[in-house]
Amino acid sequence: MKRMIMMLTNEQLLDKWNGIVQYTKSYVRIDGTHPLDWHIGYEDISQKSLLIVCSYEPKILPSSKSILSSVGRRGDGKWTITFCLVRQENEQVFIRLCCDLIESSRSQCDSVLGIEFVEKRYMQWSKLMEQQNSGLLGDSERKGLLGELIHLHNCILNGIPMHEAVESWMGPEGADQDFVFSTTWHEVKATGIGSKTITISSLEQLKAPIPGELVIYFIDKIAPNSSSSFTLLSKADDIREVLKSNPPTFDLFNDKLLRNGFIDSLEYKEYWYRIGGNQSYRVDDSFPKLINTNVPPQVVSASYNISISAIEDWRIQ
Repeated sequence: MKRMIMMLTNEQLLDKWNGIVQYTKSYVRIDGTHPLDWHIGYEDISQKSLLIVCSYEPKILPSSKSILSSVGRRGDGKWTITFCLVRQENEQVFIRLCCDLIESSRSQCDSVLGIEFVEKRYMQWSKLMEQQNSGLLGDSERKGLLGELIHLHNCILNGIPMHEAVESWMGPEGADQDFVFSTTWHEVKATGIGSKTITISSLEQLKAPIPGELVIYFIDKIAPNSSSSFTLLSKADDIREVLKSNPPTFDLFNDKLLRNGFIDSLEYKEYWYRIGGNQSYRVDDSFPKLINTNVPPQVVSASYNISISAIEDWRIQ
């Protein structure tokens, strides 16, 4: 049977956890309909833990300062992987990690492949949390991701099918352009409302075999809860609300957010933004750009600025 929506939110998972009597090694299965055997509970009193049961001995996964990973064998011969929260101050990120592991693995019907999927997913989270303090993006990274999320939302609102729009979002994949469609591409830039220039970070960023668009969003920080203001978290949730009726697309979007370094965190609610408009420009052979075919062969990489007012002739009305 096709599942209707992602069945568990962070808040629902926390409520389920808080409803368990806090005894050492007390666990309950989280969802009888899930193809994998997930349990939540307490490895020690007040120590939230997520556990998955498997039929073979899994590999030992690395622990971190916040999460202790361990492998054990049950009395019935089955094996378990347990993820325990070590630092209470990181509970919010831990809840998000657990919810993601549970929900992203709902399509994993085979037990061996399912456990391998969970292991890879956890390693992805572990690497992300190791690279970033508190798992938070920096200021320029937040603004860059905001620009891409706003553009993705606009693509869907303008009639591009949801799954096609999310699949075309290639920024998290490290592609040269942020959005790659079958007949065009879009490179998205987020800059301050008063900016006079935008930065092109490589010789490949505006290079493609077909014409595309340079899309600039003018975004600035603003006081919390101001008129027409938003946060990175609220913008991601706006898109989730649109996608929730399509589980595969919803899952793909969350996966790309994670690849982009975004973890749902209430700390993102501290950073508020407003958008001052956007402009799009046609990027064809005549557009002023540096690519590896029009620079000396000795130049193997370059970053350069383009004057926004100077490319008015290429502006798409």
